[in-house]
Amino acid sequence: MTEFFTPGSSDSSAEESSSISYDIAIIGAGPAGMSAAITASRASVSVVVLDDKPRSGGQIYRNVDASPLPDAEVLGPDYIKGAELTTRFRRCNAHHIRGVTVWHVGDNGEILFSDNGTTKRLTARQIIVATGAMERPFPIPGWHLPGVMSAGSAQVMLKSDGLVRDEAIFAGTGPLLYLIVAQYLRLGGKVKALIDTTPKQNYLHSMTELSGAMRAPGMLIKGVGLLNEIRKSGTKIVSFAEDLKILGEEQAEGLSYTRGGKEYSLPASHIFLHQGVIPNLNMTQALGLEHDWCKQQLCWKPKLNRWGQSSKSHIAVAGDSGGIIGADSAAAMGRIVALNQLVNLGVISALEGESEAADDLTFVASQQRFRRFIDRLYRPLDQQRIPESPGTVVCRCEERTVADLKKGFELGGREPNQLKSQTRCGMGPCQGRMCGHTVSELLANWRNQPVADVGYYRLRSPMRLVTLAELSQFTDVTPKAKKTEEVN
Repeated sequence: MTEFFTPGSSDSSAEESSSISYDIAIIGAGPAGMSAAITASRASVSVVVLDDKPRSGGQIYRNVDASPLPDAEVLGPDYIKGAELTTRFRRCNAHHIRGVTVWHVGDNGEILFSDNGTTKRLTARQIIVATGAMERPFPIPGWHLPGVMSAGSAQVMLKSDGLVRDEAIFAGTGPLLYLIVAQYLRLGGKVKALIDTTPKQNYLHSMTELSGAMRAPGMLIKGVGLLNEIRKSGTKIVSFAEDLKILGEEQAEGLSYTRGGKEYSLPASHIFLHQGVIPNLNMTQALGLEHDWCKQQLCWKPKLNRWGQSSKSHIAVAGDSGGIIGADSAAAMGRIVALNQLVNLGVISALEGESEAADDLTFVASQQRFRRFIDRLYRPLDQQRIPESPGTVVCRCEERTVADLKKGFELGGREPNQLKSQTRCGMGPCQGRMCGHTVSELLANWRNQPVADVGYYRLRSPMRLVTLAELSQFTDVTPKAKKTEEVN
């Protein structure tokens, strides 16, 4: 067990004690980041949490303690229970810096971030990355048109502003898609159709993981309940849809699909797409952490041990940013990672860390077995991850199509960074966030090699756009005195 807690020597500069350094810096205030902060702040260490949102909660618990809805309970019990976690987080001793964007993390523990048009800096001996997940790109013809958004964006509108788009089409696969449709219907929204792309064969193939799924029967019942709720509403549901295309030239006008070899179409000016979530990689890649291609979840994710320890001794990754595990497991991993870093700091012993983390480690292992069932059942279609049509846009920032990338490949762009140089694909404001996985899989197909051999973009700081005006206003942030009372 001791190897999970032993820091390496390559990053020793990050562990040097400093009177102006925080002991632990946490980037992100979702379930993982909040839980890590609560756990770490109980010890005699200084903790800072950097969050790009004005309120804690991340995406899953967005605005849970300040919902614009008259009755936020319509969003479901899994959302409402986040209020307890956000309350505990607000009362803990962590220094919460909100509405800021981290754009550099150094091997010496330096963190630079933008705050209201200025650049600020702090240092930390240990760092936890808890930046969460993002929706998997859905590169089908027309997905770049106005009126097409991710289903997660539809949920953001619900949680942030209480807004719905009537007569929208929701298309794709996965439990989050069904949850968002159900939430729309509970708020009185009218959904034109749910176009489900879950392949028929997935139901059979997922049976090989049924034993793991039965370890979480409540999750299965919840999923079936959501689908029944949608059916009872009278919403049109189309199963086993393939070959999705957005209709329209300048604006989304509808969606076409095939089912059973026949083509169908539905008119709509708002279309929400979803085919699962993947780790938000920009920060972990820019930090130079080792990453692996996960065949189970069809995505890149940082290489971690069971304590969330990365390939750099002073950096750990918690929650969905280390691999998709769900909100409850993310919170558990936040606690596990925080205990690991307390051991690294010498605040508690390895034996104490093992003892305190035992229940959470068991819970996460159990949930990972359930996750294998979910990943198998809702494995997205190859045709909707790896576009074939030459005119399909891959890089939305630079408007680069499959044809553009294929030309760059033929000119020598055999790996993602070479292809970026040839085509500018991945050079836009999102820094490849929306095209990186698609590029890796396209190149793997064209090279006839595994995705793991192709690799991902090489990312560097700054991780976000930074203006010269921001750099001209530079201040340091140092630990604050602890609160006199702490609520566990």
